[in-house]
Amino acid sequence: MLQLLPMYLQNFDIFGEIIQLYMQDKKILIIAPYAFGYTNHMLTALHKKGHTNAKIVYLDFPSFAYKNSMHKAANFLSKVFSGKNLKKEFVRDRIKNTLAEAGVQDFIFMIRPDMLDDALLEQIKKSTRRLVAYYYDSTRRFTRKNEVAHFFDKVYTYDRLDAENHGYEFLTNYIFKESEDAGYDYQFFNISTYDYRYPLLEKLGNYLKERNYSYLIEIYTPDDITSDSVQIIHKQKSVAEVEGLIKRSKIIVEIQRTEQLGLSFRIFEALGYRKKLITTNKDIVNYDFYNPQNILVIDENNIEIPEDFVTSLYIEPDKTVLDKYRIDNWVERVFEL
Repeated sequence: MLQLLPMYLQNFDIFGEIIQLYMQDKKILIIAPYAFGYTNHMLTALHKKGHTNAKIVYLDFPSFAYKNSMHKAANFLSKVFSGKNLKKEFVRDRIKNTLAEAGVQDFIFMIRPDMLDDALLEQIKKSTRRLVAYYYDSTRRFTRKNEVAHFFDKVYTYDRLDAENHGYEFLTNYIFKESEDAGYDYQFFNISTYDYRYPLLEKLGNYLKERNYSYLIEIYTPDDITSDSVQIIHKQKSVAEVEGLIKRSKIIVEIQRTEQLGLSFRIFEALGYRKKLITTNKDIVNYDFYNPQNILVIDENNIEIPEDFVTSLYIEPDKTVLDKYRIDNWVERVFEL
């Protein structure tokens, strides 16, 4: 028996090396839009888990800036006569430089790969052992997503229809911050850019105003417009500022894009901060965290908000349900840790 001990020890050493290799710090690169800082939470979660080699390169931040009016004119002429856009070249160069400096990656994760051309996607694919994409916009909104899907080893989508129609793996967005509800200054809160949602938000503002509810609905636009029912702002708020307003509100209002089915980050902010939610997304009733005392689906053509929804207490979701959506578990699944 003692004669066999060296063999056991040798096998144990080999097993230990395999475990060490598996547990080592992966070389991970995220290529994604800045998205008001939402995507940076993935990087933070990876670093917390010991993957300090993880890096992120943004598709749009820091943003391209013209040096002067001549530089702007040069870009115009370049687009007209050569088909080259200096803004896109700026992003291409940033990604190519990052790939050259970082070397071959264990894992590259991309959001909005449809913003890049096929040649660059091919170069990215050659720079990693595993290439995965996440679509947090529907392919009905950005059809090129389907055209570039073949570059990836796996494609996740937050849209149920895209998962069913194209064979992508369904995955929601994530809860990235949490806190207990500590009271409120506003009963209702929404912040949006000036777009197709504006008429509905004005209608909602009038509805709340007539019923003497306290609310803050802010609409960002550089244009000089006025409204009696919502607040017009001309400077975009940071994620931290929006988080502060969410904490000071009782009910979060979310208006769904008509061409999308997936759950926006606003819904996961409401979950994380234990806030009630009003939404136009009818599909939300199919999720395991749905509770009619916490979440109200409204018809944009006929707004009805029962008083008992406003006055009743928030019901804490089950911990096992919330765990599924927490970013720590989300990155483990997506990055195959």
